[in-house]
Amino acid sequence: MAFDTGAAAPWLGNPVHLFIIRRQHITHRLASGTRDVVVGEHTYYAAQIERDAIRQTAERAKDRLKIRMAYLTDPAADEYPITQAIGDWWRPHIPNDPITVVCLATEYGAIDPPRVEWTGWAVGPSYTDTQLELTCDPNPPHGNNQNQGPKWQRACWKTVYSTGIRGCNLPEHGYASTVTLSGASGTTLTAAAFAGPHKRTLVGGRITWLDEDEALHERAITAHAGTTVTIAGAIDDMPADAEVTLYTRGFWVHGEVDAIDGLVLTVPDFIGTEFSLLGGTLYWVRPDGLREERPVMGHNQATGAVTLLWGGDGLEEGLAVSALPNCPNTWAACAARRPDPELHFGGAIYKPVQDPITQGVSMSWG
Repeated sequence: MAFDTGAAAPWLGNPVHLFIIRRQHITHRLASGTRDVVVGEHTYYAAQIERDAIRQTAERAKDRLKIRMAYLTDPAADEYPITQAIGDWWRPHIPNDPITVVCLATEYGAIDPPRVEWTGWAVGPSYTDTQLELTCDPNPPHGNNQNQGPKWQRACWKTVYSTGIRGCNLPEHGYASTVTLSGASGTTLTAAAFAGPHKRTLVGGRITWLDEDEALHERAITAHAGTTVTIAGAIDDMPADAEVTLYTRGFWVHGEVDAIDGLVLTVPDFIGTEFSLLGGTLYWVRPDGLREERPVMGHNQATGAVTLLWGGDGLEEGLAVSALPNCPNTWAACAARRPDPELHFGGAIYKPVQDPITQGVSMSWG
């Protein structure tokens, strides 16, 4: 009886381990050994990389997988290994986004697709002068959160902007509504619905619509008076009775870095913002296309200076940045963001907070 060599290779103990390591839109495909492996339209590049044997036990801590790959910490090295870019994700700045790992196995010359043997997330690196050891966990990084339900407390327990079961569903890009125009001429659009009432101002918002080819178009709203809005940029082919999507002003703030001093960025557009950016998040795009985010630890509204929790690649003068303010989780903050905070606020504003023993305040609610 004849046996296919590729099918028998797993039993002969000489599989080729393949790795798929992803961060946002960047994917690294690597193969253990000295030969590249082509699978369909993808090439797994030969690299100095290996992994531990896969274990599945009743104890979660033992299910972690360690992957070792070449990495040089010498900044003056003549040549770097192909896996250097992966190690750079944690040096010198730790990433703020999840990094996924897929481990596969195949054999040289195999006809069948590679076997997926393990999937998980990279949770921590360890470096030597010549090696990166990556600890990976099969469980999601946020899967250990317990007791995350509603809590009886004065402050709101909901996560701002989130649409999950713990979210307050505040639309970060502005409140949306569908509007049918009654007139369109150049940069002026007319509709009865423009008269409101609106949950937030329309100035600073935007209008989107689909053309005959189902292509999406967008214009910013620069002025609003009664049933008329003025948009940035004339529209020549807009039908007078077109249906558009109207967005009120959102909560994002955009600007350009004017100066950098350590972890302090000065952005003129952050002067006098509607809401303080303290506790919010700053976003920017690195030169390699990765989108970074950092918590904002301080905001001076008089100067537009924001202080980040830690630095990152690509922070320089002239960089375009965006910031999303947080919510202090108070009734006043909710009322400033919504016309109907009583339908969204998760805190208990009438919960007693005075100590009946030391302050002599009755606990009676009668």
